[in-house]
Amino acid sequence: MFALPAPPHHKTTTLKVVTMNTHLAALALATAFTLAATPPALAHAYLVKASPNVGGTVKTAPKMLVLTFTEDLEVPFCRVTVTDAMGANDATGTAKAVPGHANELQVPLSIKAPGKFTVIWHALSVDTHKTQGSFHFTVGG
Repeated sequence: MFALPAPPHHKTTTLKVVTMNTHLAALALATAFTLAATPPALAHAYLVKASPNVGGTVKTAPKMLVLTFTEDLEVPFCRVTVTDAMGANDATGTAKAVPGHANELQVPLSIKAPGKFTVIWHALSVDTHKTQGSFHFTVGG
């Protein structure tokens, strides 16, 4: 039986494939370590705290509503409305930044009677993602 010798490029091709596979494996491993070591970035400003509390009841009417978010905000593009059961606006001004807290909004209130109040918020985070939500709180009761 007669056997043909391997083509001259056979060993080089095998070496290139092995080298390429080694580089791909190293790249995959480096990527996995980088992703594991990097904390997840929150891409949206979600409401995490409110004063008065979400769903809470307060004895006396608050003079200020404060909303705290997971991300810093583009305050000029954020909106907050506070209405009573009849739909009357109980905010006396627009949402403003809380000094020293770029992830918080404050809204002055003018609540004149006890009742249930609805807060509707629209937030724009500094990474330009929009979020919105609503909640209730009660004064008196």
